[in-house]
Amino acid sequence: MSSTNKTYHLRLNRWIGSDVPQMSDFNDDNVIIDNAVGTHIANSLIHITDEERNKWNNGYYMFMYYGNGSGNRDITVESGFEPTWGIVFAMNLVASVTDFDNASDYNYFAIVTKSGSMTGASLSGNTLSVQQSAVRVHGDEYKNFNEVGVTYVCIMFA
Repeated sequence: MSSTNKTYHLRLNRWIGSDVPQMSDFNDDNVIIDNAVGTHIANSLIHITDEERNKWNNGYYMFMYYGNGSGNRDITVESGFEPTWGIVFAMNLVASVTDFDNASDYNYFAIVTKSGSMTGASLSGNTLSVQQSAVRVHGDEYKNFNEVGVTYVCIMFA
């Protein structure tokens, strides 16, 4: 005879003193538990894969480079993963400096992605390409991602 009572969620046996447990009761309960746990573990909507776990655990890489003044410069991102996007900015400077007297804007901040980026910086594979403009681009804007003596911070994301 199975139990008089059952558990709420899995309907497992809960015996009282007058119940007589049978081997089939235990075996049936084990099948119910195994099915419930197996279904739960296999559910990819609530569990992550090892690849996802590794990506999340190693999701970003931060480094700095120092501007050398060249117009175009390629920098290898030694992150251990291929970044999909990133942020580049000049340390100790605001994102954009406006010179009202000369009607000029000096840009020191960029977001880079594999599919497109802001003017002056781009991302392809593990290569960050930056530019330092000597003349205005896009109206009154200067690209300032390799200015001599400026330290740049890069944060790349998997």
